[in-house]
Amino acid sequence: MTEETSESRPRRPVEPPAEPRERPAKDGDPGPDPDAWMVTFSDLLTLLMTFFVLIFASQDPVDEKLREAFGQSSGVFGLFRLSLFQDITVTPRQDVSQDRVQVFLDEIGATDIDVKQEDQGLVITLPSDTFFPPGRAELNDRARRRIGELAKYLRFTKHDIRLEGHTDNQETGAPGFTNPYDLSLARANAVLQLLQRNQVAPARMSLTAYGPLRPRYTNLSRAGRERNRRVDIVILNRGRAP
Repeated sequence: MTEETSESRPRRPVEPPAEPRERPAKDGDPGPDPDAWMVTFSDLLTLLMTFFVLIFASQDPVDEKLREAFGQSSGVFGLFRLSLFQDITVTPRQDVSQDRVQVFLDEIGATDIDVKQEDQGLVITLPSDTFFPPGRAELNDRARRRIGELAKYLRFTKHDIRLEGHTDNQETGAPGFTNPYDLSLARANAVLQLLQRNQVAPARMSLTAYGPLRPRYTNLSRAGRERNRRVDIVILNRGRAP
């Protein structure tokens, strides 16, 4: 009897591995979710939105509630500049924007206050006829409320502020004011004192009295003279002397 070796046994043909078959879904099992990618996509959108919110918050001034929410001082916020050829750096805050101040004024209902961007900075105009009695330099109740609300915005900025008093070519003021320059200076000083009492740093503010020298509109009409009687709060651009 001969012993059968492994070499003498006939070899079975090697079958290729079977391709994986798709398992039929059971009842109630819908199988893979074709919309699963949307979860990751929504997370990406959330991160992008957070990034742009932080960029927006980095602009001056930083809202007090926003600062408290982040638990950090305004100095931490900065606008990050990204470049393919340099590292991430923190750039200085940009000047206060006209749109941002206008939105703030709209929120507090200050429709009688004008905002205009000029070369020297942002000019917030307070109408004298609305804020002061005729020919006098005492702020009325409405003016004190408006300036107090405005101070909540200004005290968080880092810009220097110049208070400019203006009159028309006919206003001389009540007894006690020898000329229109004295009246325009007294009105600008009244606004400065109220801002200071509402925690706007006095070292950032200065006074200028122009009297009738810088009319914004013609003095030939009554409406023009009324608009020329004003106090301008000038938020100076960075680098400009107060």
